[in-house]
Amino acid sequence: MLRNGYLVWEGASLIDGSPIVLILTGFVNPTSNRKTGRQLQSWILLQNYVPTYAAKHGFDRSICGDCPLKLSETGSCYVNLLTPNNIYRSYIGGNYPKFSEKELALLQHYRYPIRLGSYGDPTAVPLEVWEPIILASGKYTGYSHNWRNTNSLWKQYLMASVHSIPEAKEAQKQGWRTFRIIAPDAQLSNNEILCRHTEDDRIDCSKCLLCDGSSTKPNIADKVHGLNWKVSNFLKYLESTSN
Repeated sequence: MLRNGYLVWEGASLIDGSPIVLILTGFVNPTSNRKTGRQLQSWILLQNYVPTYAAKHGFDRSICGDCPLKLSETGSCYVNLLTPNNIYRSYIGGNYPKFSEKELALLQHYRYPIRLGSYGDPTAVPLEVWEPIILASGKYTGYSHNWRNTNSLWKQYLMASVHSIPEAKEAQKQGWRTFRIIAPDAQLSNNEILCRHTEDDRIDCSKCLLCDGSSTKPNIADKVHGLNWKVSNFLKYLESTSN
């Protein structure tokens, strides 16, 4: 019987060597996230710490690298950690069967779109773990703050997450397409378009799929969103980096 979630991989983080885990969910019950739509969700978690504890104490570097949005940095990460906490508890409880060739074949047959890194940076997990899943699906979105330090082959699958025009230009010069989070009143660059969901909330990620790595598609920008205090923290971070 098809389960909602599966344990894909356990191993050492490519960021710092700590034990981490990759879990896929959404095979039966799709996410309630209206922005992403019906994408399978992927969760990169530390094996030995509850996500909220790891985030509070800075242990999440193993899965988030040097992302400046972390709770221990600027506290502006958009992810509601209650969901990763629940995923982690199910993992510790042994509730996720191992992802197998059977599920891979199912993925290839139905072409479920996948969100690479619903929580955690995809590049913490070896590309050879991800690639059979990515190729079986053929439809995916994904982002990385670790674009300066990761395998260049990731450019074909992920957007470089950036927060300023100079940073976007740096990533683009290296061959990345970029996804830039902007202030609500910020102007787009001449090679960017606004996230289509922000323009029209009837369009979700599973339908759009523009954020799928290197191609001739435009770079994407999106207005910061989420809880008010996180938005406030992000705007303070932008201000601090522009001075």
